[in-house]
Amino acid sequence: MHKKNKIPDFSFDELLTSMQQGADHAAGKITARTHQLTARAEAMSASEIAAIRQHMNVSQAVFADLLNVPKATAVSWERGLRSPSGAAVRLLQIAKNRPKALLETAAHP
Repeated sequence: MHKKNKIPDFSFDELLTSMQQGADHAAGKITARTHQLTARAEAMSASEIAAIRQHMNVSQAVFADLLNVPKATAVSWERGLRSPSGAAVRLLQIAKNRPKALLETAAHP
């Protein structure tokens, strides 16, 4: 049985732009760029986490909801029973430095 060659769906303008960018890169006119973080999010103490919540003027339950973690987790961070890691540390950093951004994001998912 003979297969029909399917013509790919693409925009000629997109293809032309992509080819031009490839040629410019090969000629050294443009380079690929990367971004490196200058600092990793550092661990926070229990008192720092509690201070963030208090500065935001929210309850532990609301704070946990804003961070999308169980209330027990947020409470254990504030009591020093557990330490946040990874993405949670970065999210706490955002809550500390830009609390309005966290509140607005949670209000409009």
